[in-house]
Amino acid sequence: MPRNTPFPDHGNILSVDLASRKYSDNGIAFLSYGSLQPQLIKTSDLGLTGKPIAPEFAYELNQFCEQQGVRVLLLDGPQGWKSPKTEFEHMRLCERVLNTPAKTGPIGYIKPITSLRYITFSINLFHILRVDYGWKLLTEDWPKHLKNRWVVESFPSTAWQTLGLQRLPSKAKTTPRHLSKWRRDLTIATNYKIPARATHDELQATVALPAGQAIAEGNPDGVLLSGMDPVITHSGDVLEGWIVNPKIPET
Repeated sequence: MPRNTPFPDHGNILSVDLASRKYSDNGIAFLSYGSLQPQLIKTSDLGLTGKPIAPEFAYELNQFCEQQGVRVLLLDGPQGWKSPKTEFEHMRLCERVLNTPAKTGPIGYIKPITSLRYITFSINLFHILRVDYGWKLLTEDWPKHLKNRWVVESFPSTAWQTLGLQRLPSKAKTTPRHLSKWRRDLTIATNYKIPARATHDELQATVALPAGQAIAEGNPDGVLLSGMDPVITHSGDVLEGWIVNPKIPET
C-alpha cells in the first residue's frame, strides 16, 4: 500500500471490528479519502499474532494511521464507563439507545461478565490511543475541529440498519452464501467495491466506513450520533461517549 502524506486536510479512514481473544479475529478495513474501494488489512500485515495486547495493538494501529494519513479511526467497542449522572443503572446512554449486547456500568462493572475481557480491552485501547498518541474522542461539535484525529466508537450491527439493510447474521450462523449476499447489498448501498474475499469480520469493519467517511468529509448529515459527549474524570477515566453510525442522506 502506498504511503500517504501524514495528516492531510481531510484524511483517510480505518475501521476495526474489534476482537480481544485472537488478533486474527479482528476485521480491518481501510478507505482512502475520495475512494470507493476499501482495502482489507490483516493483523498479520501489521506484525500482530496471538492474543491481543492493548498497548501493542494501539502502537501498531497508530503507526499504520500515521503512515497512511488516517484521521478517523473507528473501533467496534466501548470507549468508557457509565456516568453516575445518567438515569440508567447498568449501561451508558448510547448502549441503551442502540440496545448493545454488552453493557458498561459504573467503573469496573460489566454486563454480561463474559464480556469482561472484550470491554476492558476496548476501553484500554481507546485510553492508550488518546493519552499516548493524541487521538481525540468524538464530541458533538466535531465539525468545528476537522483537523483532529478522531478515534470513534462504532457498532456495525446497527450500521447495517441505518444504511437500510438487514443486520449481518452472527459469525456462527453465517455461510459463504450469506457473506456474498450481504457484500452485494452493502455494495449497492455504498457503491463500495468490496473484495469478494471479505470475511464476516471484514464486512463488519467495512459497514462502519461510511460514518468515518462522513466525518472525514466534515459532513454531519452523513452520521447518526447516539449517546452524549464523553467526560474525562480527574483520574483519567472516560465516561459515556458517542456511538456513531452511517446515515443515508435525505433525498
